[in-house]
Amino acid sequence: MKNLPLFILIIFSLTLLSSSCKKHGIHPVSQLSLLPPATQTGANTFGCLVNGQAFVPKNRNILEGPDLQCNYIYTAGGYHLTVAGGNKNGDGTLTGVIVATDSLAIAPGQTLTFKTFAPGNADASYTLYSITGENQYTTNNTISGQLIITKLDSIRQIVSGTFYFNAVNSTGKIVKISDGRFDMLYTR
Repeated sequence: MKNLPLFILIIFSLTLLSSSCKKHGIHPVSQLSLLPPATQTGANTFGCLVNGQAFVPKNRNILEGPDLQCNYIYTAGGYHLTVAGGNKNGDGTLTGVIVATDSLAIAPGQTLTFKTFAPGNADASYTLYSITGENQYTTNNTISGQLIITKLDSIRQIVSGTFYFNAVNSTGKIVKISDGRFDMLYTR
């Protein structure tokens, strides 16, 4: 019974602290919740986490839409898929994420391992462009990830998928891309 007033004081303090956070709008935001849903309808969405931070292409200006690209074409004796998203940031830098195949057909349910850019491979990259130059992170045969094709509709020209990868730059620094998803209308 001696500890009852202390217990009540602790509960009261925690209740006040909790309500204070709610009043001031202090709510931790999950970076994953900032990504578009993983759909398969041709919604033209793209997003992933870059070192745990949400990366979603946004409008560059009122006249341009989001910086998105999706092509699935047959040329030079093979199929080539390119899915890319980019952003022009407030500080003038540009960032981009690309997943691609070179001379490699894709199919729904297929899982491809990212490797070095070469015919017959899937590869991925993350690039930062700034006034001081380009910093490109790429997959290779040992630093890799996966692309999973969840939908390919050649009639409606929809390709959807999920991806994750680690990529390395020329100095050996690694970037981690996770929880990637895209749902795009592609051009041929």
